[in-house]
Amino acid sequence: MSDPKDETAAQTPEEIQADIERTRADLADTVGQLGERLEERKQQAKTGATYAGAAVGALVAVIVLVKIVKRIRS
Repeated sequence: MSDPKDETAAQTPEEIQADIERTRADLADTVGQLGERLEERKQQAKTGATYAGAAVGALVAVIVLVKIVKRIRS
């Protein structure tokens, strides 16, 4: 396995600069991908919360209707 220090010492300043620019571009891509994933997860969470809220609302409505029907029948 080669030592990265030896490789850097053998590179010209232009090669080192090009390597730095490639690394920056790779990091920017990675950060962009992470941001996209985060937005997807946030959207999924919002959708899940909406469904949960609708389910709770429906359950409350059913309970209220049951109580109303029981009062009417008694």
